[in-house]
Parts: sequence; C-alpha cells; structure tokens
Amino acid sequence: MKILIVDDDLSNLSLMNAVLTNNGYEVRQATNGEKALEILRSENINVIISDILMPVMDGYHLCQECKADNNLKNIPFIFCSGTYTDKKDENLSLKFGAEAFITKPFHNEQLLTTISKAIENFSNGRINIPESLNNDDKGVYKLYSERLIHKLEEKMLDLDKEKMALEMEVAERRKVEERLRKSRNFSESLFNAAPGIVLILDTEGRIVRFNPYMEMVSGYSVNDVRGQYWTDVFSPENGSKNFSVDSSSNSSEEIPMGNISSIVTKTGEKREIMWFDSTLKDEKGKTIGLLAVGQDITRQVKMQKENLQAKTHAAMANFSEDFARELDELTAGMMENISLLETEIDPEDKKAGYLGKIKKSVDRAKKLASRLDLKNKEKKNPAIE
Repeated sequence: MKILIVDDDLSNLSLMNAVLTNNGYEVRQATNGEKALEILRSENINVIISDILMPVMDGYHLCQECKADNNLKNIPFIFCSGTYTDKKDENLSLKFGAEAFITKPFHNEQLLTTISKAIENFSNGRINIPESLNNDDKGVYKLYSERLIHKLEEKMLDLDKEKMALEMEVAERRKVEERLRKSRNFSESLFNAAPGIVLILDTEGRIVRFNPYMEMVSGYSVNDVRGQYWTDVFSPENGSKNFSVDSSSNSSEEIPMGNISSIVTKTGEKREIMWFDSTLKDEKGKTIGLLAVGQDITRQVKMQKENLQAKTHAAMANFSEDFARELDELTAGMMENISLLETEIDPEDKKAGYLGKIKKSVDRAKKLASRLDLKNKEKKNPAIE
C-alpha cells in the first residue's frame, strides 16, 4: 500500500513518514501540490495525505486537480492541517472532495484509523467525488477566500494585541518583540504563499502591494506598479477616476464584492477574477485601505460561456412560426389598448410618462417578433438574404 504525503514542513514529513513506515506503508513525499501531481502521474498511489497551506499549489487546489483527473479522482484524499482547523475549513475540504480532515498535532492512532477507514470506503466503492462545480464555483471560492481573509485578519489582530502588550509591559519588551517578529513572519509567509490573489489598496485606490500569485497572473512586479491607481494599471478602459474604499462595493468600475471582473495583464490579455474584499481599519476603527482576495477563474468563465452559447443556439433552433405569430398578435393588441389609453390621459399627467415607457417596451417586443419571424423564414429558405 503506497501513500503520498504532501507538506512544505520537512519536520512534519519526517514525523508522518516514520509513523506510516513503521506500520507497513510505503511512503512517497512532496513539498507542494505541483510536485505531488508529478508523483501521482508517474506512480500508482493508493492514498493521498496533504497539508492545506503550501507554496506554489496548496492542498485545496491539489485536491481539485486530482478530482478533475479521471486517473486520479478515485484515490482517497485526506487533509491534515495545523493552520486551517475550523469546522468551516473541514466543510470546505469535503466540498473539494476530501474523504477526511485531520488537525495537527494528531495522534498516531487517529491518523492510522483515518487511513484504514478511507481504504475501507474505497474498497466498498464509497469515494468522495464532487459533482461539477460549474454551478457552485462562486459559493466554493467565496468560502475559500473568506477563510483566507479570516486567517490574514486573525494575524493582523494578533499583531495589534501584541503591540498593546509591548506598550503596557515594558519590562517584557524583548520577549514580546520576539513573538511579534514571529507573528509578522507568519503573516508574511501566509501572504506570499497564498495560492490566490491577495491585494492591498490605500483609501484612494492606489496599489500598496500584492502577492507573488498576482505577479504570476498579471505579469507585473509589485515594484513596477506600487503607488499607481488600480484602474490605471489593471482596468484602463474605465479611465482614471478617484477611488473610495467606502463605495468600492457599489461601483461596477472598481473591485466588486463577490463578483467577477476582468483585469488586463502586462501582455494585454484579459483574465477573469472573482473578488472578495474587506476594509482595513486601524486601532481606532478608521478605514485605512482595502484587502482584496481574488481567484483566477478565466478557464471556468470560458467554459460557462461556451456552454451557454451551445444552449442558446439549441433554444433558438426550437423557435417556431406559431411563437412569432402569437407574440406579434399580443403586441398588436397591446398597442391598440395603449392608443386608447393615450386618448384618455392628459399629456401633462405623470401617468403619460409611464405609458410612454410601456409603449416603448411593447414596440421592442414587436420588433423581436419580426426578427423571430424572419429567422423562421431563413431556416425554411436559406436563400433569403
């Protein structure tokens, strides 16, 4: 029985390797999701045990890649994490297709029991293979991004608390400074290793910083664009406009909350990004900027558009002459009634304006009926120009 363990912490790999080897398992090791995929595609692996927060490719994306691959989707996948330990993290893991979720530090018996149960379920044909996420992408990525934001904000809050402790406990300054340094290092590590876009803007919409993942997606180095307006660099078609953090979620031209928008990369390519943002505040509650987390879903959006186009073409093929005729008759009747109403309503009356809007809508419907009728005729006689 061959098990692949994936973790960027070498001490964790060593510990788990010892436990599994002593219990008769053959073990393969990888330090991130990309290296794990290389092993999975070259060897026969029976079980995957993976950490979640890792550089290059994290555990969630590794699981998603496995479940999307016909050759890998039936391999039992177990998450083992010491950073993502909340019940929401466990639920998200199951959505991505995991069989089980273990928190660190774990007991050896717990690990071995979980593996045995996963193998037993596999033998009985019970394997967690999530259905296509096309219709649920937004919900899953929203939960994923919210968890990432939560971790970042949690660490920022820890920094604030330790800063207060530093001011109050002067005698413990050196100890507190050491803890503060470790917290900052962890926050920086989380920021740099995040397998999604992490972006910080000031209150005017100028770029403060973004993580290496954003550099990879956009082609820009943060040093190239720091201090420039977000819209100027990544959304130039919207023009240079003043940015307000308080109104960003209400403006379709800025980073939307929980919606998809395009960015323009350094090469001029457009990438579709799903954004989730949160305002940054200082210790007095004053807004000092915007923290945005994004997922590159260009491929999913393209697939959805292609599916929508195929469905639209199929639906258009079913339009009939009866439908066009009925729509034409309906709009004709409505126009007659509108004409009667116009004779009864004073042009200065407010209702006359409403009636005018209705008349425009009916006129548009009538034009649609004519277009449908022409389409039907073209299908019957392709020679019609």
